[in-house]
Amino acid sequence: MDTNTVFSEYFLDQIGIKVDGATEATLVDCVGSLKEEMEMKTITKKCRGRVKKSRTKPDSGTVTVTAHMPYALLLDIYSEEEFASGVYGYGTDSLHKDCVLTAKVKDEDDNVQYRAYPCAVATAVSVEIDDDNEEVPMVELAFDVTADDNEIIRYKALADEIDTTVADDWMSNWTTDLIAATV
Repeated sequence: MDTNTVFSEYFLDQIGIKVDGATEATLVDCVGSLKEEMEMKTITKKCRGRVKKSRTKPDSGTVTVTAHMPYALLLDIYSEEEFASGVYGYGTDSLHKDCVLTAKVKDEDDNVQYRAYPCAVATAVSVEIDDDNEEVPMVELAFDVTADDNEIIRYKALADEIDTTVADDWMSNWTTDLIAATV
């Protein structure tokens, strides 16, 4: 793909969620949407009460995804405690785990872009059970995105522009070490 060509995000193909302590990410193919909202921080320099210089930088963000999530992944993300065999509890002592969210996005010409976000789940699962539904609703999860050790809040790469080893491992085994040679 020519880097001068426009890459228009069009289709969410897959997400991966690698919870801290896991050896690799759980990949989810039955996905619906990904919404990214980054927060900015503005620093100003004043002289005699007037702004003389202003710089805006990314600070943090939120990524919201919808998908049909594996049950075991939700239990792990939300640190649900097991009581008796198969019985789980979610309560005031539950601590959402840090994770890395990866995404495989395509444009209208099927060009692939990979993304990675250092994050933690920011919300509880919202469930609405309606016996009149004709379609099983997807789970919506919002992730708080925060800077990692490199002070990065989002990584992205076009598949055609990265090493095949990086592309092969991006979704399931993403770490900053994977992309260290290119940082």
